[in-house]
Amino acid sequence: MNYCAECGFKIEGEFKFCPNCGSQIKFLGSPPNKVVTDNQDEVIICKNRKNDSAKHESKRYDQKKTDKANTYDSRKIVNEEKVLDNKKILMISSAIVVIFIFALIISGVFDSEVKNNVAQVNDQSSSSGVNLANMEEINKLEAAVTANPDDLESTLHLAHLQQDAGLYEKAIANYKKYLVKNPENADNRVDMAICYYNLGDNTTAISEMETALKYQPKHQIAHLNLGIVNLAARNVEASKDWFRKTVELDPNSEAGKRATELLSSH
Repeated sequence: MNYCAECGFKIEGEFKFCPNCGSQIKFLGSPPNKVVTDNQDEVIICKNRKNDSAKHESKRYDQKKTDKANTYDSRKIVNEEKVLDNKKILMISSAIVVIFIFALIISGVFDSEVKNNVAQVNDQSSSSGVNLANMEEINKLEAAVTANPDDLESTLHLAHLQQDAGLYEKAIANYKKYLVKNPENADNRVDMAICYYNLGDNTTAISEMETALKYQPKHQIAHLNLGIVNLAARNVEASKDWFRKTVELDPNSEAGKRATELLSSH
């Protein structure tokens, strides 16, 4: 039995080249690379087949590496797409916030809040006596009244200025000096009553306004203010009565119109 010296192929007949591996047959002999199995069967391993197998295994390994690389690249691309999506969402959200703030600025919302706060401070300053525009004149009048207590006109003018400046206690003292000599002056008694009201003394304010009506029963401002002070004192029914009387005196005057509004709202 002859075999190929290269691959161990069993050769029957005369050949110059191995029918199996194509190697040139230089000599014939026993099968090379003989492997004995458990069943004692002889298996011939062709050298070229071994090389082919190695090449095949190498190709399979390269393919696995390629597949692995492709898989990594795919994941990498997916991650990059996620990052890009997050960036897009962040950019869109930021743009929306900027547009919203810009719209608020254009609409004047922030300006109106600032103006409201400033107005509120000014109101508080006026009511607390901080804004004393006539302080110089007040000081001069105080000196004049001190030097001449009988100057009732200066005393009354000083009381008015002090009331406007929020100096209610000083204004009340000067109103009283004037009313001692002129008790029938309903206008100035109502002004003094308003000072008591601003100090939170509703009881005295109501009493002084009712006294003013004894001297001048149709004093419409006194009627209106009695309705307002009683309403502040939670005397709701009494305040309604005073508002109705105010309207009855003259519904077309400013006081009458104001009383009508207050009746409608309460």
